[in-house]
Amino acid sequence: MKLVPIIGMEIHIELGTKSKMFCACPNNPEEKEPNKNICPICLAHPGTLPVPNKLAIEMVVRAASALGCQIRPVSKFDRKHYFYPDLPKGYQISQYDEPIGENGKIDLFFPLNDNLRPEATIGITRVHLEEDTAKLMHDNSGQTLINFNRAGTPLMEIVTGPDFKSAIEAKSYCQELRAILRQIKVSNADMEKGQMRCEVNISLQAPDAFEIVAGAVKPLNQSILNSKVEIKNINSFRAVEKAIEFEIKRQTALIKNGQKIEQETRGWDDTISETVSQRKKENAADYRYFPEPDIPPFSPRNIAGNFSIPELPIAKTKRFHEEYGFSYADSHILAHDMVWSDFVEATMSELVDWLHSFPENNSESDQIKETKRNKIAKLVSGWLTTKLFGLLSAQNLSSTDVKISPENFAELIALIYSERVNSTNAQKILEIMLARGTDVDPTHIMEEYKLGQSRDTGALTAVADQIIHNFPEQVTQFRAGKEPIIKFLLGMAMKVTEGTADPKMMEDVLRTRITETK
Repeated sequence: MKLVPIIGMEIHIELGTKSKMFCACPNNPEEKEPNKNICPICLAHPGTLPVPNKLAIEMVVRAASALGCQIRPVSKFDRKHYFYPDLPKGYQISQYDEPIGENGKIDLFFPLNDNLRPEATIGITRVHLEEDTAKLMHDNSGQTLINFNRAGTPLMEIVTGPDFKSAIEAKSYCQELRAILRQIKVSNADMEKGQMRCEVNISLQAPDAFEIVAGAVKPLNQSILNSKVEIKNINSFRAVEKAIEFEIKRQTALIKNGQKIEQETRGWDDTISETVSQRKKENAADYRYFPEPDIPPFSPRNIAGNFSIPELPIAKTKRFHEEYGFSYADSHILAHDMVWSDFVEATMSELVDWLHSFPENNSESDQIKETKRNKIAKLVSGWLTTKLFGLLSAQNLSSTDVKISPENFAELIALIYSERVNSTNAQKILEIMLARGTDVDPTHIMEEYKLGQSRDTGALTAVADQIIHNFPEQVTQFRAGKEPIIKFLLGMAMKVTEGTADPKMMEDVLRTRITETK
C-alpha cells in the first residue's frame, strides 16, 4: 500500500528589535557573557509586569501582510503553561486563539531558463508573537546551566497548513520565507545563529483514509489516522530536507511492520543523520492556555500604523527577467539575496553609461538597451553567478564580504563587452578587484598588469611570423587543408602574448601571414 506524506511546518523567527519582548533589556541572544542582559522581568521575579514591545508587533504585522495574511482587528496575548527549567515563569507569554495574522500563503516557483513554473502553494494558517525561552547549556561535568540572555527575545511563529508534498517543497518554502523576511527587514533569519528555527510535523496516511478540510486532516470512512510526529533541532535548509526524508522512511518501515506511530517530539541529529526520540507530544489542552491578564487586547493595525511592503523576491525575479533579460534561473538566484539584488540594480544602472563611453560602441549606442540586451544580460549574470560566486566559494566568502563597487563591476563588464580584455585576463582582473576591494578600478588594473587586448597589427604580425617559424609542420598541414590546425596555431600565439592579443585579430593575421609566406 502506498502511503501519502502529510507535512506541515512551524517556523520561529527571532525579530531584530533592540530590546526584548516585554522589558527594556538589550535583545542580543548572541551575547557571550552568560546572564548579562537580564532583569527582574526576564527572571520572572514576583510583582513584575510585562510591557509589550511596540516595534515587535509592528514587525509581525508587516510580516503577516507580506505573507498575504488577514490581520485580525483585535488580538491578544495568552499564557501557555508548561514546566521546564528554561521557562522562569512556569508559562510562556504567547498567542493562541487570536493571533495577529491568519490565512495567508506562499507560492513556490521552480525557476527554469525559459519560464517560472508554479511548484506549490503553501497555506499560512497563522502568524503570532511570543517570547523566547532561556537557553540550557550542558557542561562536561554533567551539570546543566541556564543562560537567560535569550529569555524574552521577541519570537514570531509562522504556522503552515499540512500542504507540503515532499522534502524539496519544505526546503524551498524555508528558503523563500527567509528571503521575504530579509527583504522586509524584520530579521536576518540566519539559521546557523538560531534566528530561524524550523520544526516539521509529519504523518503518513493511506490515500483514501483522510481529507484536508480548512487546514486540518480529517479521517474518511471511519478510518483511524496514524499519529503525527514533530521534528525539532533542524538548523539548516539541507537538514530540513534530510530530516523529512529520513522520517518518511522510518514511519513507512514501522507501518509496514504493523507497528504503531507514537505521537512524539523527535530531534534531528545531524551527526548521524537520523531523528531521535525526545518526549511525548503534548496537545493544546495540556498547555492550559488562558488570556494573559496583565496585557489587554490590542489592535495590531492601530499599533503598526501606515506602512508599505517592498518588492518581494518572486516579483523581483520576474522583473529581473523582463527588465534586464536574465534567465529565470539567474534572476531567481540574484533576486533572493538582498545584497546581490541591490548590487545587480546598481550595476545595470551604471553599465549602459560605461558602454556608451567607449568609442567602439558608438555605432550601436541606441541598440545597447534593446537588441544587445540579451548579450549584456548573459555577461552580467554569468560573471556574477559563475565567475564571482566561484571565487567567493573557493575563498569561503559570502556576499557581505564583497567590497567591489557596482560601478567598478559594470566597468569590467563593459571592458569585456567591448573586447578590450579577453575572458582569461578579465578573470585575473576580477580576482585582483576582489582582493583589493573598492580602491581601484578595472581599467587601472588592466593597464598596471598589462592585461588589455593588443590590437597592434605590427606586434601581432611579429608574433604570427614567430609561430610560423616555430611550427612548420602544423603550418604545412593547415596549408594542405586541415582547417582545425588554425586553433592550435592560435593557441600558441595567445600563449606567446600571455593572452593579451585580440583573438580575432590574431587569427586573421595568422591566416594572412601563412598565405603570404608560402
